[in-house]
Amino acid sequence: MSPFPRRLLTVTALALVLGASHAGARSLTQIRESGVLRVATPGDIPPFTVGTEGGFGGFEIELVEELAGDLGVRVAYTRTRSDGLIQALQEDRADVALGALAHTSTRENRTDFTRPILCAGVSLVSLDARLKETRQLAGKTIGVSAGTVMQAYVQKFPFEKRVLVFPTSEDLIMGVLTRSVDATFAYSAMQLAIRRQFPKVPVHFGPELWSVPIGLMLREDNDSTRAALNAGLERLARTPAYGALMTKYFGKDMRCKG
Repeated sequence: MSPFPRRLLTVTALALVLGASHAGARSLTQIRESGVLRVATPGDIPPFTVGTEGGFGGFEIELVEELAGDLGVRVAYTRTRSDGLIQALQEDRADVALGALAHTSTRENRTDFTRPILCAGVSLVSLDARLKETRQLAGKTIGVSAGTVMQAYVQKFPFEKRVLVFPTSEDLIMGVLTRSVDATFAYSAMQLAIRRQFPKVPVHFGPELWSVPIGLMLREDNDSTRAALNAGLERLARTPAYGALMTKYFGKDMRCKG
């Protein structure tokens, strides 16, 4: 084969790949026609989303099941690491991503979010009860999960520190429990679930340092699906079931104020 046909085939193949990666997200009509809402989640952030032998459980899982019921579809889950959720959406391998995902300007430059499903406070977490504030971490080893807002936040601390990036939240939790790191940051709403999971380990959650809105994440061109999910969330928020679901998993109502 001459060099020209080879180059032509290479260019054609590249165009097909690029075209596939930029294909539009499935519309709400297409999702309903398929009967399936594809959801990507790490399943390792209790009690937001937890992988189980039978599939997935947790607050966000029950919530998205309720929303899918409104749409008349079932949910198909794919376990995806936190640092791969955006790519799963962009490559149209998922319609929705969830996993205690905070609204941030960095994420919103590449994706879209539903209205907040709740607001979560962030605490310093350690086996050392004396560690409660960020400034106490100077010279310490801090653990973070890859692809999370905590990773970017910790890197900006204006003091010397060592940052260890763990591939999953499960790995990060074990890093704290084995003292591979001095501390990490986590949503205070995870406190009850962590203590139930490790009842004999003195994991300390400090006071809440700041709060962030959490939402379901979609591709930025998935307007019809986002609008339908927002309508479902608005309807659900007007019912006692929404507060009851939060109390079930978090022990309190965590709706955003204002």
